[in-house]
Amino acid sequence: MTNKTILKVAPKIQSKIDKKCKDMSAQEKENYLNSLGGRIFVKRLEKGWSQPDLGNMAGVTYQNIQFAENNAVGMPRYIKELAEALDTSIEYLVNGEQEPNVVRYKQHISIVSIDTPIKPDPNFDHYLVKIEKGKQLFLPDDVSTVGFVNVIFIGHQN
Repeated sequence: MTNKTILKVAPKIQSKIDKKCKDMSAQEKENYLNSLGGRIFVKRLEKGWSQPDLGNMAGVTYQNIQFAENNAVGMPRYIKELAEALDTSIEYLVNGEQEPNVVRYKQHISIVSIDTPIKPDPNFDHYLVKIEKGKQLFLPDDVSTVGFVNVIFIGHQN
């Protein structure tokens, strides 16, 4: 076996993998575990989910999950939803490529680039306000401007 197929999984998960692959030769098992379907299967087991559970999380039927895990579809149209539900990347599911520097958050996040560094201060709340171009910003005496937003990077679909 290549390094790519050595899986470090809990014994309970390994027994489910062995059960699924019981009629496969060592090469067929290796090929399956290195396939899209195999990676979906293992990720689902790591979550402790059934096929209907993953289907619900991805917004598809359990039959769609069955087809994907059995490699009965080349590229599921719901691959993005599968990756999100399984807390992984499309690249991992399709190619087995890990994304070591990617951090995933459940909540929607936008990142802003500001012209002045802002240091956290527990005595203050920070707000981002939107003002029509060319208009003047009016602030109460106890409020100060800490920076101007240069760029907004949107990390969600809203």
